[in-house]
Amino acid sequence: MSYITVIGAANMDIIATPFRPIIPRDSNPGRIATSHGGVGRNIAENLARLGADVKLVAAVGNDRFGKELLDGCNTAGIDTSYCYLREDAATPTYLAVLDEQGDMYVAAVDVSCTLPIAHIQAHADVITGSSIVFMDTNLEQDMLEHLLDMFKHNDLYVDPISVTKAQKIKHLVGRFHTIKMNRLEAEALTDMTINTDTDLHQAGSYFLEQGTQRVIISLGADGLYYRTNTQEIRLRPKPIIPKNATGAGDALMAGIAYCSLHGKSDAYTANFAQAMAYIALMSEQTVSPNISLNEVITLLEKDCD
Repeated sequence: MSYITVIGAANMDIIATPFRPIIPRDSNPGRIATSHGGVGRNIAENLARLGADVKLVAAVGNDRFGKELLDGCNTAGIDTSYCYLREDAATPTYLAVLDEQGDMYVAAVDVSCTLPIAHIQAHADVITGSSIVFMDTNLEQDMLEHLLDMFKHNDLYVDPISVTKAQKIKHLVGRFHTIKMNRLEAEALTDMTINTDTDLHQAGSYFLEQGTQRVIISLGADGLYYRTNTQEIRLRPKPIIPKNATGAGDALMAGIAYCSLHGKSDAYTANFAQAMAYIALMSEQTVSPNISLNEVITLLEKDCD
């Protein structure tokens, strides 16, 4: 049985939305909602919804949020046997206060709950047995470098997550099998400006020359750029009005990993991943409850008609 190991963040998201314009330094009536988040956890859930065997390696606190996160992962079909339960730190938590229009007003994140390298070493055999090892840049710099050294014979996938966090891997890009990023992250990693298809080609060539075997650049409403040493694919999606854009990248990466696990062609993989992103965009939740293998295949067949 082939499986995927995801090493990265699992956190609790707390989002507050006021009913009226915010009055600083005062109590503002509004709505507060919690949800399960973290790039690694989100990708793991998308993979589990497709039916993949996926193991999550993440650190959570031995507290209410941590137990709730693990219960949610288990319900979704994610193997959490290799998660790390910390007694000395709270579960990673992201707290955001939006303004009355839904835009970010202020946010804070507790990142004191980190994975120790000793925990990775204790489960090295399980991780080495993975067909794919995914990691996100929420991990500490020394952890990322340790993972690259320890699992260099595995197919390693990475998502830079943000322009700031991309700096952690700028000197490491050639050591990953697959990298998925958005346009701004690609610009930060290549020191290039990416506006045209020619720019995309040059950026893709940069990563391949460094040793990366596959490059995916998500372009939002402009679609997807997919590149290997033998294939260059440019997909442009049909126009849509998204309900929530926050989970599209995680769904896209899960689609790439799933197709790779099952030996699909580059063309099929690119289209499958874009279909995953489309389903995510049409959901108000970060991980769409509509994600399933049948749903993606149905969407692909519909687009071919």
